[in-house]
Amino acid sequence: MKRHIKSKIVWLRLLMCISTICNSPFLLCGQSVDSLEQLLAEKSLTDAARIQLYYDLSWAYKNIDVNRSIDFGKKGLVLAQKTGDSKKEASLYFNIGTAYYAGGTYDTAMIYLEKARTLADKLQNYRQQSSIYNAYANIYNVQSLYEMALENYFAAVRILEDHNDTQGQAVLYYNIGNIYQRMENFEQAFKYFRITEELATDAGSQEVLAGVYVSLSNITFHQGKPSAVSVDYAHKAAEISRKAGDKYRENFAIQALAQLYSLHDDYVTAEPIARQALAMAKELGFPSLITPALVILADIYFQQGQYAQSVVLAGEALAIDSTDYNHTKDIYTNLAVANAYLGHPELTHKYMDSYRTASDRYANESYQKTLSGMEIKYETEKKELQIASLEQERKLSIWLGVACVAILLIALALAFIRYRLAVNRRKLAEEETRRLEQEKQLVAVQATLDGEAAERTRLAKDLHDGLGSMLSAVKINLPQVKGDAVLEAVDVSRFQTALGMLDDSIRELRRVAHHMMPESLLRYGLKISLSDFCDAIAIAQFHYFGSEARLPEKLEIMVYRCIHELVNNALKHAAGTQINVQLVQESERVSFTVQDDGKGFDAHTVSEGMGLRNIRQRVAAFQGKMAVYSSEQGTEIHVELELTNKDSND
Repeated sequence: MKRHIKSKIVWLRLLMCISTICNSPFLLCGQSVDSLEQLLAEKSLTDAARIQLYYDLSWAYKNIDVNRSIDFGKKGLVLAQKTGDSKKEASLYFNIGTAYYAGGTYDTAMIYLEKARTLADKLQNYRQQSSIYNAYANIYNVQSLYEMALENYFAAVRILEDHNDTQGQAVLYYNIGNIYQRMENFEQAFKYFRITEELATDAGSQEVLAGVYVSLSNITFHQGKPSAVSVDYAHKAAEISRKAGDKYRENFAIQALAQLYSLHDDYVTAEPIARQALAMAKELGFPSLITPALVILADIYFQQGQYAQSVVLAGEALAIDSTDYNHTKDIYTNLAVANAYLGHPELTHKYMDSYRTASDRYANESYQKTLSGMEIKYETEKKELQIASLEQERKLSIWLGVACVAILLIALALAFIRYRLAVNRRKLAEEETRRLEQEKQLVAVQATLDGEAAERTRLAKDLHDGLGSMLSAVKINLPQVKGDAVLEAVDVSRFQTALGMLDDSIRELRRVAHHMMPESLLRYGLKISLSDFCDAIAIAQFHYFGSEARLPEKLEIMVYRCIHELVNNALKHAAGTQINVQLVQESERVSFTVQDDGKGFDAHTVSEGMGLRNIRQRVAAFQGKMAVYSSEQGTEIHVELELTNKDSND
């Protein structure tokens, strides 16, 4: 398993390398990027020449400085749109999209590529259409959406086939082969790499040919072909890159060659090739080349029993900032096992921990398979050591020590897992107890609220229908009592005052009865009843947002009572000049806020009164949340209530 993963590293890195073909960081069409930027300062440039410069700079910076590439592309785009140059507008949209792709912002890249495709379709520019589909596929490829990537690659191929563009087809078939190779469908990958080889040979595309031969060397190894076949492909890739003067891709081919000899256990041949690849990588100065070269050479030394040299090279690779998980994993493996052979248990333990941390960060399944492979390797080597010389017996003792450490770690891990399970079970039991207790409290609160609502309804009805009717009867009969009696002026005044006080009492009684259980709430809902309530208070203002759909009766009564209590609290204690009441009703939630500009209070030092506690209980009974914010500028109380499907449909 370990060697299978390592053999994939070489062709994956070459695939990333091929994606940068013809994007030199220093030259573009024989001119330096700096000289192109200097040309922009010339005032005599025509609009067409300036647009072309923006296009060239946007393309040149795509793999160097994504932000500058996007900036130049957008400046050119504005000028192209201003002059009506649709062809350059489409090209600049494409440049900006691929720059966002290079920077890893795939959603934005898709937006600009789609704009480019719309214009390319109108212009019937088949090369641009094909390039856009290829860019779509590249984005899906890096996201491991292989089916969508293949769909777009084939769409691009069909366009080029219609125009007999074999050079473009070679690149696309190479990309398709790489997709199948990543999916480990080696038969299909081999088929498309063969097609690519023929097309690239006819078109004279040496860079693509070099990539094809590196991939074929990997595929033939996995197909179990003779070692000479895969080695020959790697030699071809190195020779092509050497003749083209492309040391970067030549180094990848040499690394693939060293890897192949190592995988076939020919370490005598593999070692000098790997040293050559490492020296060349350091001379070129690319970390993406240096790291895999160090890993390959460290593994060769390890397989030959030269553990000290393997540790030195693996440590050097670890010091390089690499984001490649496969390399990091192989480095930690070499360091852990080599230090075990060297008799350094502390370092072995350290790198085993680092290995576990790296593995957990990425793929636990892959990590478990790797451990299984290491165990199989350990059992095999242990049997061989039992019949070996004294030196081999020493190595066996070291492996036994490593095994003991591993068993101890496993035992500790099992004990920790059992402990965590016990803790989790206890926490679940405690949470269940708390949940049941909370449900019990909520049932009690809900019952109290139901009783309170029923009692308020009864009292409101009694006050309105009973006492209200009696007072009205008294008002009707008083004038009759007066009759034709002659009263002094002072008595007339007192009589009229008494009638006025009686009218006030009747109105107050009706107001109290109305607020205890407002008829408008039961008939028309929260919006109208709260609007009536706030209209009756000079400093209160009511704001309503959202749907006017009716809520369950109990919920409407609870919201009304809470707002009523909060407004009364503000009137009694805040000493403010304005009270704002806001109600927001949506399909899945209801929220309300009562805010005043009064003197406020310190929530940390002042305990909540009975009113706020009652409101909290009511809100909790409906699984809502309440927040209180208070300062010298005033107080704001906000309540959120989630609506279930049942609530929203009632």
